[in-house]
Amino acid sequence: MAKQTARILETEFSIRLPKKLAGKKLIVVKAEELLRLKKQLGEFEDALGKITRGNAAHREGRTRVVKSLSDLG
Repeated sequence: MAKQTARILETEFSIRLPKKLAGKKLIVVKAEELLRLKKQLGEFEDALGKITRGNAAHREGRTRVVKSLSDLG
């Protein structure tokens, strides 16, 4: 049986970067992936903001303890 080797097609390209980016770690991301990550970040920041406001309200005594959701009405 003959030994088979798999060839991987690689595309090489070069990008010119400004000197101010020299030595920095960079990544390449698909535009769709970047948009998805931005959306997730926005949702995460929104949740953190709500938690922060809730904690502040609790510290200031602006919250109440309820035993049932019907107590809210």
